[in-house]
Amino acid sequence: MTKKRYLAEFAKLRHIDPPYTNWLLFSSTIESFMAKAGGDFDEYRVNSACRKVEEWYVGDGWYADGPVFAFDYYSGYVFHPMYLETLQAMVDAKVNSRLDYQKYYDRELKRCQKYSIILERFISPEGTFPAFGRSIPYRMATMQPLALMA
Repeated sequence: MTKKRYLAEFAKLRHIDPPYTNWLLFSSTIESFMAKAGGDFDEYRVNSACRKVEEWYVGDGWYADGPVFAFDYYSGYVFHPMYLETLQAMVDAKVNSRLDYQKYYDRELKRCQKYSIILERFISPEGTFPAFGRSIPYRMATMQPLALMA
């Protein structure tokens, strides 16, 4: 009963049309969860997010948030965790798709590892790290890729 209610409530979020930014990953995360949970899911939302994220990869584990790159922690806060977990859920759900989710997952895992190496070098011996980027709140989750790679 509870599972059905969650899936039904998540499906109601489909009326939201996210902009072509990291917000696409919020939709893909929800849809991939629904796929893994055995519910109806919108494969287009997952695949379109994957394609856009691939377009935005700029190298060395960094992503642009849309067409223009900004040096900030969005790669660590949104892109790597949400993209990696979206792909993992689709692999776990054994979804047959035009996209090879396993191939995308393997590539993203390597990118996240590369990013984590760079991110780890930002941390001083005292445990501080440089504050840069667009907003303060997301800095609290900047180390999430390190946790994923542990």
